[in-house]
Amino acid sequence: MPTREAAFDAAVTAMKRGHQLLAEGADETHPDYANVMPALHAAIAAGYTDAEIYAAATAPQ
Repeated sequence: MPTREAAFDAAVTAMKRGHQLLAEGADETHPDYANVMPALHAAIAAGYTDAEIYAAATAPQ
C-alpha cells in the first residue's frame, strides 16, 4: 500500500496529466483519462483535499 505522501504525489501527477489532456482537447474517452480520477480519490481518501492537490498541481515550477 502506498504511503500517504505517495498517494498525494500520484494525485498531483494525475491532475497535471488531466489538465494536459484537457488542453489538448481530450475528454473522458481518452485512455489516459481513466488514470486521473482513481489517483485523486486515493489521495482524498488519504486525507488530502482537492484544493491541496489542485494547488500543488498548478503551482509554478
